[in-house]
Amino acid sequence: MIRPPSLRLALLLLLAAGVKPATAHVVEQLFGEFRVDAAGWQLELWFDAGYADPAARADAARPQPTRDWLVGLAAADQRQLVRQAEDYLREIVRLQSGRGEPLAWQLSCPDLSTEPPDFPSLLNDGAYFRLRIEPVAAGPDDGLVVGLADGPHPDLVLKTGEGGQAGYSTLRAGEARALLDPAAAPGRGAAAEAFVQGFLHVIPKGLDHILFVLGIFLLQRRWRPLLAQSLAFTAAHTLTLGLAAAGWVRVAGSVVEPLIALSITALAVENLLTREVGRWRLALVFAFGLVHGLGFAGVLANWIPRGEGFALGLLAANLGVEAGQLVVLLGAWAATCGWPRRAGWERFRRGSCVALALAGLWWFAERVGGF
Repeated sequence: MIRPPSLRLALLLLLAAGVKPATAHVVEQLFGEFRVDAAGWQLELWFDAGYADPAARADAARPQPTRDWLVGLAAADQRQLVRQAEDYLREIVRLQSGRGEPLAWQLSCPDLSTEPPDFPSLLNDGAYFRLRIEPVAAGPDDGLVVGLADGPHPDLVLKTGEGGQAGYSTLRAGEARALLDPAAAPGRGAAAEAFVQGFLHVIPKGLDHILFVLGIFLLQRRWRPLLAQSLAFTAAHTLTLGLAAAGWVRVAGSVVEPLIALSITALAVENLLTREVGRWRLALVFAFGLVHGLGFAGVLANWIPRGEGFALGLLAANLGVEAGQLVVLLGAWAATCGWPRRAGWERFRRGSCVALALAGLWWFAERVGGF
């Protein structure tokens, strides 16, 4: 018989797929670049068009819209989304001078200044437009403090500086940061930010990637085969993430995301058919790593600068992913210490693989049906 704690842990793998819909459109970060020139400062945000509509914002189960959807909207509807995004930003963003006085600001959408609109084309095929915030009447000498109101808002990740001088800061609800203060801390460098984002997109944001790593773990609970598979997976997603970030490979999220779900099922089924980590297993993990790398590209490519710093950013992002994978493997190993010597371990292992396979199929059906 499977011990009750083991049974509950196996069932959690199934329940995890239903806690948060696989096609859920949940925005956890807003990304912005802060620039200063002789004319003053500007803050340019990349805003998820699907998040602009208050009705869509309140519906976490609604799929993320694509760029084609945004391009196909009537001009009046596109402008309406920009107005709704501005209303939302005025609710959550707080701009003050260095003296603590509120700053009046104006917003424009550079993408709508051309005909047809020139919306960003991102690797995840998401619908985004750029919003440019500028002061109504203020110069760099007035200082600037950017803050977020309290509440359940996405974090604001701000990039300041260019090239090797670039720094990244993350503002959370209720926090503020001085951007024109020479004494202010510059924030994390580009490579450090890429590492952090790589880690975060495994833990806690990458539930599908976590389940895939658990599929690796459930074949053999020995460190040599675990590390061999983890490194094969990392080598593969480094390759495709690099090609995608460089703009040489582009695959729509509507194709990649269902394949990622199927990779979980396929790995779990293979766990039921073999107990050895041979060349076939490593080749399988490598092939699935190529697919997962395209999935990482949709969220990590923004943190890998083109040109100077590309190799370092790519390396840092993938090291962050690898660190997240190792934490998952260490956690699984620690949670199962002593279990393999018990009579119920093999039943637990096989039951967990069945749960993983069903979770992958569930996600596959959701992702195919949601696009």
